[in-house]
Amino acid sequence: MRLPAFFAISATALLTACAGTPDPGHDPTGSWVGALVTDQGTCPTEHPSTLRIRGREILFTPADGSQVLHGTYTPGNQHYHAELAMTDLDHHPTAVVFNGYPVGQAIGGIFGSPSCRAHITMTRN
Repeated sequence: MRLPAFFAISATALLTACAGTPDPGHDPTGSWVGALVTDQGTCPTEHPSTLRIRGREILFTPADGSQVLHGTYTPGNQHYHAELAMTDLDHHPTAVVFNGYPVGQAIGGIFGSPSCRAHITMTRN
């Protein structure tokens, strides 16, 4: 009786392992890493950027620097938005924005600031 139970548990574990990582369109939870590619202006491309989705919280850190963009994840929504409100040198309000979306097993996105426009493709870390 123990041998069939062992095989059943082993088969279940094997099938679970073979299932692969979840599609970001259905479960984007986790850390995603990629490099910004400048489309226009001067962008922070010297280090990888990180997107983290935990529960309802979205965090995007361009070039893993000191700026952290915040957003709210809505389950079932395939759009990931985060932003950081700032003021420029003339004290005018401005924003740094990330807009992401699932692309196969990756998350693609557009990053924008007053001095930069870039695109990115991130894979699950």
